[in-house]
Amino acid sequence: MTEAEKILTSSTAPEVVVPNLTPEEEAVLKTMMEAGLFYGMSRSKTNPKIKEYLSTTKSGIEIINLIETLKSLKAASQVLKDKVRAGGVPLIVGTTPAVKPAVKALALKFGYPSVTERWLGGTLTNFKTISSRVQYLKKLRVDKESGRLDKYTKKERVNIDREMEKLERLFSGIDNMDKLPTVAVIFDLKNHETAAQEAKKSKVTSIAISNTNCDPDLVDYPIICNDRNIQSINFIASYFEAAITEGKREALADAAKAEVKAELKTEVKKEDDKS
Repeated sequence: MTEAEKILTSSTAPEVVVPNLTPEEEAVLKTMMEAGLFYGMSRSKTNPKIKEYLSTTKSGIEIINLIETLKSLKAASQVLKDKVRAGGVPLIVGTTPAVKPAVKALALKFGYPSVTERWLGGTLTNFKTISSRVQYLKKLRVDKESGRLDKYTKKERVNIDREMEKLERLFSGIDNMDKLPTVAVIFDLKNHETAAQEAKKSKVTSIAISNTNCDPDLVDYPIICNDRNIQSINFIASYFEAAITEGKREALADAAKAEVKAELKTEVKKEDDKS
């Protein structure tokens, strides 16, 4: 038995069968163990639909089957990569203290829209109205920068500044979202169930990090793991980052191939015209 298998089986029920693992999977599972992804919530909070993702219970705490977590993570990352490759734009969501830094970093790295303060009801299901408010915020920014607000009284400018501060808190993360995202990546499903429900209603593919107290059916691709630990969150975020990076790389390769194909087609047409 490999080191990763020993680590895994030491924290799982005897009936759990550990499949043959590739060296890469062994390394990933070991990292997942070290990051504490296998810690679930207390058994009393367990959602019945989560049981297939569990291994056992220790001292009243659910122990998550990391093989199932890894399968889910791979499936979700593949979907994310494919969406990015096709030119899609993810919306990254996470407002709790444990996940906010990772969400901000991931969104900033790729220039993607994000929600890190508070999910505003209707962000997806009432996108037209939300978009109009974002456009209003952008107009206020331009007017302030250009000095157009100087014509107002001091009291009026103070009120406008207060309004801008409120709008910035609500919309600054999604001011670059000019259309519905192709996929919503939700960190901490329990605290963002409204976001998941809106994604489903809006037919936006959803991926979510979920602990054992959540309903996995709320999203298309649930990833059951410890969502309260910064190390766990950072591990998942790094996996998503790799998927996005690969999706962008493949998109560039696809564009280059398409360009070469178009050039060849043009050359062939020129030759045909000559003849």
